[in-house]
Amino acid sequence: MPKGILTRFIVETHPWIEQQKLVWKNGVVLNKDQTRAEIIENYNQREIKIRVAGNRTKELMAVITHELEKIHNSYERLQYQTLVPCNCEKCEGSQTPYSYPLNELRDFLDHSAYLIQCRKSFQMVNVRRLIDDVMLQLDRPDRELNPQVAQLQNELERKRDESLTHRLQDSNQKQVFISYTWRDKESKQLVAKIEQAFEAKDIKIIRDTNAIGYKERFKEFMQRLSRGRCVILVISDQYLKSENCMYELVEISKNGNLYQRIFPILLTDANIFNPIERIKYIEYWEEKIKELNAALKKVDADNLQGFREDIDQYREIRSTIAKLTDLLRDMNTQTEDIHSESEFERLVNAIAHRLDE
Repeated sequence: MPKGILTRFIVETHPWIEQQKLVWKNGVVLNKDQTRAEIIENYNQREIKIRVAGNRTKELMAVITHELEKIHNSYERLQYQTLVPCNCEKCEGSQTPYSYPLNELRDFLDHSAYLIQCRKSFQMVNVRRLIDDVMLQLDRPDRELNPQVAQLQNELERKRDESLTHRLQDSNQKQVFISYTWRDKESKQLVAKIEQAFEAKDIKIIRDTNAIGYKERFKEFMQRLSRGRCVILVISDQYLKSENCMYELVEISKNGNLYQRIFPILLTDANIFNPIERIKYIEYWEEKIKELNAALKKVDADNLQGFREDIDQYREIRSTIAKLTDLLRDMNTQTEDIHSESEFERLVNAIAHRLDE
């Protein structure tokens, strides 16, 4: 299960967050037209649970599943399963009802089988009612939303756009994020120069040192950076070996329009132009996975909370680093010296153009 699915969902549905307060690390409560939805991510169980109650449960459920499907479809080769809770007398209202795979229910209908047995009560249950309880309709052949759902979906998108416009209008300065590593002095010195060049153009550089306050969460900032319209990447050898930096780069990629949103500067020690050297970065992350796997085997399974997320993150970096470095080496990033001699003029102009689009 990729990281960040719920975070992205919260961003997409934020206009409907109840009181703009009922949101936390792994859950959110939405409220629309006297209908409430609770969406909770159980990362270790690799599941997202949705509960809806109120006047427009089917419409709100349809919008929620539509938003989640958009996020799911943004990942390559992601496989997932939708489960529908049983509505028999024993399961209805239960916190742990039996659940049927949605594709199995559809197969039943396709073969004119209209009853299915609950594995808890052993009662026969109406297949069409199971689907209808959680969806306004079966999938339309043209993949268009039901008109009632489309109306609610359009309202969400309009509110989302209004919120974005309002935030941009309230901002006194244009903001640009920068992703770099603290592991080498060269990167830190270059970032300081970039910051000065952009301040002279009244463009604010958002970085960890000025955006993360005392006790604030680094992951929240990295998620915010990954959604940025413009992100400068200072790529060094240590950047490509940094867990946090590669997490940022992978998340930027997930949020789409990677080529348009990133503005890389490659330092001389970032060995991505030679295929043999690029392979060494894959080998580096494979070795990190092996080391962590070996360490996990020495610890009782009950004490592994959080570590499984780390190994999943390493695997995700390992599986995407080849594609990401191939894109970076194909871009005319120019050297650090060229940027410095021109006082970052081309970088500033390219980002200013992007911000004005």
